[in-house]
Amino acid sequence: MTALAQRAFYRAPYEASITYALYSTEEYFDAKMYNNGEGGMYFESENTIPSGSDILIRITDDASGTHPPEACDGYRGEVMWCRKIFKENGASCYGVGVRFMVNRCDKCGEKFPYSQIHQTENFLFLCTDCRCHMDTLPEGKIRECLESYLMGNVL
Repeated sequence: MTALAQRAFYRAPYEASITYALYSTEEYFDAKMYNNGEGGMYFESENTIPSGSDILIRITDDASGTHPPEACDGYRGEVMWCRKIFKENGASCYGVGVRFMVNRCDKCGEKFPYSQIHQTENFLFLCTDCRCHMDTLPEGKIRECLESYLMGNVL
């Protein structure tokens, strides 16, 4: 019996042309998105991308107007997997599963450029100021309670 992984967020079928680049580079590649949701997307590319790669994705044609304007400015994501696939016509490409990274601070709630969001070891996403504030807290009950609260683990 095989265990099936469940996604945290629903993915809706949606086709759009996109471009992507490895984060902190300027070389963009064309690709086609086939589904997306709050937590990530699936697209197909002519190039392989190593799992764990940090990429920036831009929607280049949102003719339906489904996405908010900031979506076309770019998403930052982590490549979760990349597999070679074969099309019906015999051509091959790579299917890529991406998990979006968060650009809103879990503590203050403000939106920041991705470069100013830092992931903690407890998977909190904090802006530079809030991370510095958390770093000043001593290890102990107060810090533990604040981290639990920010992660949503409140009883």
